[in-house]
Amino acid sequence: MDKIVGKHSEYTYQLLTRYPNPQKRIEAGFDKLIEIKRLTASKIQDILSVAPRSIGTTSPAREFEIIEIIKHYKRLIDKAETCVNDLMAEFNSVITTVTGIGGRLGAVILAEIRNIHAFDNPAQLQAFAGLDSSIYQSGQIDLAGRMIKRGSPHLRWALIQAAKACARFSPAFKAYLKTKLEQGKHYNVAIIHLAKKLIRTLFYILKKSCHLTNKK
Repeated sequence: MDKIVGKHSEYTYQLLTRYPNPQKRIEAGFDKLIEIKRLTASKIQDILSVAPRSIGTTSPAREFEIIEIIKHYKRLIDKAETCVNDLMAEFNSVITTVTGIGGRLGAVILAEIRNIHAFDNPAQLQAFAGLDSSIYQSGQIDLAGRMIKRGSPHLRWALIQAAKACARFSPAFKAYLKTKLEQGKHYNVAIIHLAKKLIRTLFYILKKSCHLTNKK
């Protein structure tokens, strides 16, 4: 099932905690599973389609073990996120002023970029993230919606997640995404265009922030 939902995500943890075995997932059905935040209808259909073949493969002891492992990982994640948020608050970076970018994504982006002055223009930063024109125009994305492996994978992941968040919370980015979709772009390709727009925004605000800091 990890090929369907992934091993480490909030909705995977919720799914396995509430319904730790295939029989319980079948009994819950679509209407209950759809209540799990960010678990899409297509993923639910895949989960329910493989569940009958997995009945009898788990035991109460195994279910207990799974739930305890999830609790352990969630404690580690919470602790790590607290540390990241504390560091970002101390760092006080302008990056978190961008709608949709919080402490976690901001930390990943800053850690991967390291020195904004290493890039002369947004196109260089875009290429470093593996989001240059040769990729997003041809739509070289695998079946799971992941970009082909090129550039910094961590920066690419963070920018794409941030672009999706911007599309939800920023009217300007939401309108830009709508325009790309109306132009006939596949959703994943449209999100890459959105990430490219985000890169331009981040490039200029980080450059400006560093310039103002140096003048003080």
